[in-house]
Amino acid sequence: MSEEAKRLAEIKEFLERKLEELRREEQVLEEALRLVNQALSSTSFMKASELLQKAQQAVEAKPAAVQEAKAKGAPLEEALITSATTGEHLARVLVYPDSIEVILLKEFSASTPPFESFFVRKVLEGFKKKDEDLVSKGEKSPGEVFDYEVVEDKGVLKKILIRNYGDKRVVNEIKSTLRWTLNKMLSRSGHE
Repeated sequence: MSEEAKRLAEIKEFLERKLEELRREEQVLEEALRLVNQALSSTSFMKASELLQKAQQAVEAKPAAVQEAKAKGAPLEEALITSATTGEHLARVLVYPDSIEVILLKEFSASTPPFESFFVRKVLEGFKKKDEDLVSKGEKSPGEVFDYEVVEDKGVLKKILIRNYGDKRVVNEIKSTLRWTLNKMLSRSGHE
């Protein structure tokens, strides 16, 4: 890869991270605006300073809500991975502030392709290697590196635990590639 291509790839990564941060900020601002509009509609004569104070409290409450969810162990998001042909539930994905837990709802052998060859080696290891490269460049601390653990019992997949996933884009990619992988595994094992 040429130096220019490497630099462009770095710029692309920076822009994607920045865009994700701006999207999160936009969500918080939209929530604050919604609360201000709600306050305006419920009180006819509220001072502007009071409205600004309520909006500020709403913005500050958002991270507190994330911390509270984390402390309580409640997921920020939950999704079901289903069979493309039968609609059968294959896995449940729980997204927490710093981790993702995938609970398999159907018996899958860890040795069934393309689990190891694609999902583990290409997807999960790909994210891990990318983070390790960022650590070596000093752009990320070692404690923030993407990591994962595949939990099996006698060759049967039970859970996949992912730590330090980063952002929503990574969550979406993991869900999408997991859906494809499990559907391929399902068709190979003849359980469709």
